[in-house]
Amino acid sequence: MRMPGDVRHLLAVTLVLIACIGCRRSEDAGLNADSSIFQEAGSTRDSIVRDDTGASDTARDASRDCGIDGTPLLADEGIGELKQGRPVVEVTALCEVMSDSQQRGAEGMMERVLVVRIADELVRAVVAGDRIFRIEINTPRFRTPDSLGVDTPLKRIAAMRGAQFAPGEDGVYGFSPSHCGLSFRFALPLRPPAGGQWTAASISQRHGDAAVNRVIVIACTR
Repeated sequence: MRMPGDVRHLLAVTLVLIACIGCRRSEDAGLNADSSIFQEAGSTRDSIVRDDTGASDTARDASRDCGIDGTPLLADEGIGELKQGRPVVEVTALCEVMSDSQQRGAEGMMERVLVVRIADELVRAVVAGDRIFRIEINTPRFRTPDSLGVDTPLKRIAAMRGAQFAPGEDGVYGFSPSHCGLSFRFALPLRPPAGGQWTAASISQRHGDAAVNRVIVIACTR
């Protein structure tokens, strides 16, 4: 049966619309699939970034052990990579610096101080001109190869060849030529009862059992 022209035209338009709707749905499905792929790729990328960051943090922590491998030793210039005279930027790269701040020193003056973690101990380092000026050790954990450090009895320092003792702002300090750069602090009277200066013999006789309560690393002026 032959359809009128306007009916055939309407039918053709309807078929075109149905075809367009089908194409649109196919495109939407494709876009949704693509979006899902992008989201999965993004999630994977973020996971990789997080994993890489974590690995970098671990590697960075391992690289900032301050050069300590095994038993930490106290040398005449410092401990590991924390050395007197070293630029702060190098210490920060090699050691775990817990803080960098202005603090009041023993003489009442403000000074820049780094607190560095070494072998799970905290070490105070005073800075001058962006370099390590003085290192202060208050724990017996760090000792010289001949076992000098915090808690060493005064009589042992006094018995060393050329040992000298001098008053400081906050105690008496012992020095030995065999450990140039190290000062051993004792909480003792600054001078003998009769006045004058302590000698190795006189201070050992009176205070031989006194123990070192701090070791200072300063520049060796030998």
